[in-house]
Amino acid sequence: MGIGVGLPPRPEEAAGPSVGVWFRPPRLRTAAGEAERRHATWLELFFDVVFVVAIAELSHQLVIDHSLYGFLRFAGLFIPVFVAWQGFMAYADRFDTDDLAFRLAFFAAMLAIAAMAVLIGDVARGQRSAGFILAYVTLRSLMLALYARAWFSVPEARPLIRFYGLGYALGAGIWLSSLAVPAPAKYVVWAIALTEELSLPPLTTRLHRRIRTSASHLPERWALFTLLVIAESVVAVALATAGARWQLASATAAVLGFAGVAGAWWLYFDRQADVVLSGSTVSVVIYSYAHIPLLIGLAAMSAGVRLLITNASNPHLGLGATVALVGGVILYLLSLIATRTVTVSGSHRRGLAMKSAAIAVLLLLLLTQEAVSPLVPAAGVALVLVALIFSERVLIGNV
Repeated sequence: MGIGVGLPPRPEEAAGPSVGVWFRPPRLRTAAGEAERRHATWLELFFDVVFVVAIAELSHQLVIDHSLYGFLRFAGLFIPVFVAWQGFMAYADRFDTDDLAFRLAFFAAMLAIAAMAVLIGDVARGQRSAGFILAYVTLRSLMLALYARAWFSVPEARPLIRFYGLGYALGAGIWLSSLAVPAPAKYVVWAIALTEELSLPPLTTRLHRRIRTSASHLPERWALFTLLVIAESVVAVALATAGARWQLASATAAVLGFAGVAGAWWLYFDRQADVVLSGSTVSVVIYSYAHIPLLIGLAAMSAGVRLLITNASNPHLGLGATVALVGGVILYLLSLIATRTVTVSGSHRRGLAMKSAAIAVLLLLLLTQEAVSPLVPAAGVALVLVALIFSERVLIGNV
């Protein structure tokens, strides 16, 4: 999968600097006439970088508290970060202009995301939730401004813009109303707002048939975001190793942890990242939303790797840390089944059987964690992923 250096040159750009380069009306970039294979722009890649901070902070909070409540809080705070990224990604997929207004809106959104990221720890402790709410509402306000701009320039997309505009405005209103609600009821209001916002794409599949997403650009954007989350696991290996005493157990755990991360990368980018979404609009929604548990699983795995290296010399890893490491991989594999099913035609029986067998072995590791040393589940994860990679290569090939 190649990463382009930006959008193809436009006629006004070829002629040299002009007002049109600075201010360009939105156009529908996913129209039937768009023949080029779209790639991520430099602005999109820059925009993604700020989400590394948010993902790192979320994983750090799971390292601090990996109880049941900690996992629920981790997943609950992950979803608004995901929804924020998805909204800007979907807008850019259809209406990217890369002009001054577009760039300034994305820069402002990056600041709002950074504010959310630095407040995640406070929100996890039940503090300063107002700042988190206002940062999220700022993101939605920027999204509404961008869609309002597209409304005037792209008449054929107005039905879709109207639906998303009303949906985002309602969501922002629900978020603002939570300022007046005390915890823990406040988090229920957040869940209602997120459910409403996540329901927008499934409810607009009829409109999406006329205004499709880019068949090549969308999966590449998901792949790049997935790569950022996997990269957090690499950082986790380095940080945990630097903070651990250089004993044989911690060094072995670091190697095994990295092997598991590399295996997760291999499974996604060898077989999943370079797909073209040419199926139904429903399959595009399923593909996109299957990335929610996929990314949560990878972020949990990152926390699990850090806990593994830190606790490598203990008698056993502990339930919470094992759930983060092994359970994260299980969630990841389940999500891969969903994404693969909706992007590749033909029988999926072999792939499903192999991933199901891998999940069964991982569940066994999860159930026996109290009876084994921390290195056993770590080695199990690495070996299962390596075996899965090998078996898919041999039995399925590059299909």
